[in-house]
Amino acid sequence: MTRYAISSRSISVRSESPPPPYSEYPAFQPRSHEQTPLLNRKRKPKARTWHLPKAWRIPKTWHLPKTWHISFIFELFVYIIACVAIVACTCGAVFLLKHLWFVFTFEPPLPLYSVAIVGAGPAGISAAQHLHRNVGTNIRLNITLFESAPSIGGQLALNDSTGGQVFPYDDHAQDPITAEDITGSALLWGNPLFTRVSEVQLGDEVEFSELPSQDVSYFSGDNVVVQTTRPYGKIPTFSLRWLSLVWRYGQSAWCAGALVRDGTALRDHFMSSCLESNIMQLMISLGFLAPAQEPAHDGINARGISDQYVTEILGPDVQRTHAQKISDVSTLATMLAAAQEDSANAYAGGELIDRLEQIVGSIRANVLLSTRVSGIKHAQINEEKSAWLVKYDTPRSTSAHIEAFDRVIVAAPSFDLYQTNSIDDIEAASILAYRSTHVTFFTLPSRLDPNKFGDVNQVLFLENQNEDSPYRNIRELAFVREVIGFADDERRVEYLYRALSDSDVTEQLQSVFEITWRYQVKLENAYPYIFPIGRFPQFKLSQRGLWWTSVIHTVASTIDMSVLAGKIVAQDVLGDLK
Repeated sequence: MTRYAISSRSISVRSESPPPPYSEYPAFQPRSHEQTPLLNRKRKPKARTWHLPKAWRIPKTWHLPKTWHISFIFELFVYIIACVAIVACTCGAVFLLKHLWFVFTFEPPLPLYSVAIVGAGPAGISAAQHLHRNVGTNIRLNITLFESAPSIGGQLALNDSTGGQVFPYDDHAQDPITAEDITGSALLWGNPLFTRVSEVQLGDEVEFSELPSQDVSYFSGDNVVVQTTRPYGKIPTFSLRWLSLVWRYGQSAWCAGALVRDGTALRDHFMSSCLESNIMQLMISLGFLAPAQEPAHDGINARGISDQYVTEILGPDVQRTHAQKISDVSTLATMLAAAQEDSANAYAGGELIDRLEQIVGSIRANVLLSTRVSGIKHAQINEEKSAWLVKYDTPRSTSAHIEAFDRVIVAAPSFDLYQTNSIDDIEAASILAYRSTHVTFFTLPSRLDPNKFGDVNQVLFLENQNEDSPYRNIRELAFVREVIGFADDERRVEYLYRALSDSDVTEQLQSVFEITWRYQVKLENAYPYIFPIGRFPQFKLSQRGLWWTSVIHTVASTIDMSVLAGKIVAQDVLGDLK
C-alpha cells in the first residue's frame, strides 16, 4: 500500500512573498559563492617568477658534433651541383629548341648581286626603279647610281656655281628655273609613260590643268613670216587665223594637222609597249619601224605637205625639238617633233626633277653625286669569280676609286663607251653621236617688241638667215614667266625669257635687248643625231653583263623613250641574273 507523504507546508502566496534582494551582477554571471556541480571552477594558482641578475644566470651553450663542418660542406656541394644541373638542363633545352626551330625553318641566304648604273637621269633612274620593284624573292640587289653632276635628273637639272638650283637674280625667294622652263610646261603631260611610272612608284597622281592656247611667230631674221596657234586643234574653223593658213598653205594646213595627231598617237604607244630587248622587234611592236627608217621628206611628200609649209613651220619645229635640219631626220622624228611642239605649253602640272628625286628616295639606292666614272673593265677577281671594275673619281679624294660590280648599266649619254674595255659590240660605240646646245635665260624690263615679233609668247626662227643677222644660230626665243627684278635699288616686275641656240649668243642678245640679268649653260650632249637607219644596235654590249640605254636615241630622244630604255635594260638584267 502506497503511502503518500503529506506536506505540512502551506501554499505560497506570491503576492505575499517579498522579492529577492537586488543583485548587481547579471544573471548569466555566477557569483563567487555559487558553484556548478558539473564543472570544476577551481583556479590554478599563478606561478611565481624569480628575476635574477645577469651575473647569477647560467650561460646557454650549444653542443655540435665534431664533424659538423664536413656535413655542411657536403650539403653545400650538393646544392651547388643541383643548381648547375638545373642551369645546364635549361640551357640545353633552349639550345635544342632553337636548333630544332632553325632546322625546320632554315632558308639558305639569297644571293646578293651588285649593279652599277652610270647616270642618274630619266633612263638610269627608270632602270633602278624597275630593278627595285621587280627583283622578286630569289635574289637580292645592291644598286649604285653614279652621277657626275651635283644633282640627279640629267641635263635638264640646272645648277649654279655652288651646285644648287638656279634662281633669277640669285633670289631664293623666287621660283627656281626648272626643267619645264626649258622644255615647256607640259613636260610630264607629254610623257605619259614616265608620269604613270612615277605615280605607281610614289602612290600618288599628277594633276594637270589645261592652259589657254598660245600664238607662235615664225621669224625669218628680219620679220615675222607667219603666225599660228597651238594646240592646232584649238584654231576655230573659219576663223581669221584658220582662213589665213588655208589661204597660204592650201591643203597642207589640214595635212599638217593629221601629222600632229599621228605623232600624238605614236607617243601614246609607250603606255602599252612591251619590254622587248631586241630594238628592231621593239620598233615593230610600237609601230615605229617604217617611219623610223623613212627619210622625213619622203613621209612629208606622201602626206601632201608642201615645201613652203615645211620651210616656214615644220622645219623650225623640228629644229626646236631635235636641233637638226628636217632634211636629215626620219619621218618618225618629224612626227614626234610636231606633236611635242603642238602641246609643249598646253598643260601644266608636276615637275620632272622633283619626281625623279622622290623616286630615288623611295627605292633606297646608293647615289654618288659629283662622281665621274672614268673607266669600266671586266676582270677576274679570283679563281671562281669575275666582275666589272668601275673606276671613278670623287671631289673629296685625290686618287681614283675602283669598285667591283656584277652587272653594269651605262645610262649617261656623256659617257664615252671607248672607256669601256671588253665590250663585244664595238660598232655600238661609234654609231651614236650627240650635239651640244646653249640655253640662255635672261630678263627684260618689258616684253619683246610686238611690232617686230608679234604679241606672242614664242618665236621660232627659220633655218636660213643672213650671216649678219643678230639672231643667227638662235632657234627659239620664248617667254617663261614674270619675275621680280632690281633696278636702282627698287624692285619691279620683269620678264624672264629663254633662248635656245647652237652657240654662245650672249653678245648678240645684249646688242639687241636691254638685258638686266642672265644665266647661260651649255648642254654638251643635248640632242642625238637622228638619221633614218635600217639597222639598230642592241641594248646589251657584252654577254658578260654590260648594257647601255642610249641606243634608243638612234630612233628619237624623249623622256618616255629614255624611261622605256631603262625598263627594258633592267628587265634584261633581271633575266640574266635569275
